[in-house]
Amino acid sequence: MVVLLFLGSVVMAQGELVVGLQGDVVAIDPVYAYDFTANPVVNQITEGLLKFENGETIAPNLAERFENPDPLTYIYYLRQDVTFQDGSPMTIDDVIFSMERTRNPETASYVGWMYNSVDTIERTDDWTVTVKLKEPDALWQYVLATTAGHVISKAYYEANAETFGKPEGGVLGTGPFKFVSWATGSEIVLEKYDGYWNSANGGPYLDRVVLKILPEATTRVAGLQTGEIDLVIGTDGAPSDQLPIVQGMDNVTLSFTDSYYTNFLAFNTQVPPFDNVKVRQALNYAIDKNLLMQNLYPIPEAVIVARAVDVMPRLWTFERETWEAAYEQLPAYEVDMERAAQLLEESGVADQLNGMTITTDENPLAMGLALALQAAVAELGYELEINKVTYQEIISLSFGGARDYDILSGAWGSDFPDPAGNLLPVFHSRYRGDGGSNFGNYSNPEVDRLLDEQNALTDPAARTELMIQAQQIIAEDSVWIPVMHPKQVFVLNNEFEGYTVTPLWYWDAFIKDIKMK
Repeated sequence: MVVLLFLGSVVMAQGELVVGLQGDVVAIDPVYAYDFTANPVVNQITEGLLKFENGETIAPNLAERFENPDPLTYIYYLRQDVTFQDGSPMTIDDVIFSMERTRNPETASYVGWMYNSVDTIERTDDWTVTVKLKEPDALWQYVLATTAGHVISKAYYEANAETFGKPEGGVLGTGPFKFVSWATGSEIVLEKYDGYWNSANGGPYLDRVVLKILPEATTRVAGLQTGEIDLVIGTDGAPSDQLPIVQGMDNVTLSFTDSYYTNFLAFNTQVPPFDNVKVRQALNYAIDKNLLMQNLYPIPEAVIVARAVDVMPRLWTFERETWEAAYEQLPAYEVDMERAAQLLEESGVADQLNGMTITTDENPLAMGLALALQAAVAELGYELEINKVTYQEIISLSFGGARDYDILSGAWGSDFPDPAGNLLPVFHSRYRGDGGSNFGNYSNPEVDRLLDEQNALTDPAARTELMIQAQQIIAEDSVWIPVMHPKQVFVLNNEFEGYTVTPLWYWDAFIKDIKMK
């Protein structure tokens, strides 16, 4: 969007991008940024020591270089030319403070689990941080490229602890855009930081970013059509039922990319009757995934059918042939109502299905999955109820240790370009508590053992074999009904250019690269 400023007889063009968010933002503090509304905001304001490139590899960022001399030691050499958005220099004290705050259990960070393997974070000298692990951790290499590695100003936090990350206090980071204001339920405004340390490599090009909170998909799409909204991104930004409308617009560019993302129905495996594996398998057989996707996705190229687990082909970032062979051996759970009825009868507890609830928000995909399961179970002779909540409530329920639901219609995107990113955090029993992402409340000692063993290895082939074994058990246990892998959707007004969406866009400071044509 172009805003014209009249200064006397001079007309100056100011670049402003208006982004449509699909829900309100819970917090803009990076320790609590863990969803597709918070992250596009936070990643403009704060940054990590590392960054992802092309959605698959890591590269230096606030750390100018890093070393991994042995499996338990990671050394990060900090840049010495970085300033916060108030002009104060970033120091090693800010870096260590930020990391320690994230991993402190009292912080209850959504990304705190990523520090589980960390033993110590040490100041080697004024510009060097050494992280010592308690045990080898194959996923640690990626952590500091996520919000778990983002650096905030220690001084600003200590002076504004009560309001930090909230509308009254905002956030002070090193990113390309600085916090200006936040009207809850309405919009967040950011402005270009002229002292950005990395501007020599391009961007930020825009002077101002306005992130509008627009829960109604039709409102976002209408805004794209009129030019009031310049950008929507993510699988929910322009929902599946709105894609044909967007595709027909001549003022925007619609693009897709593969994702690390799964839409699923998760059983609370600790709640009867879903503590019975035959009930869970029966409901897996009851859903016709292909028909469901045809109904929910009028543009077939925007989605991939899921198998029995959430590790999709795009995540086979190593040992691809081995993964492909194993994938073909997984149970497909193709629709089979006779088999579903038989398994329910064998369970002996099918009557307990009556009155169980599927918790979902208003997102068309999430609601579509909930309605499909409700209809399938009705065909089998039982009644499920739907509990519709807000997007914010879904986030709280999903990451709250109480797991106060029977079935959750949700979504998960891997944090890392690694199959373990779609296995370890959602199926290991240690992540059943507060801040954890074990949506199925699942506990299997053998799965825990296999996931722990693979994560302690560095050899890709050995890790792959262990993950495949864990994957097979999870599939047979029917912890979830993985339904589909929607592609990432990126819709940008044709007045702008400069960014290609990646599978890990939610960790990228992508707005920095956008500019007006």
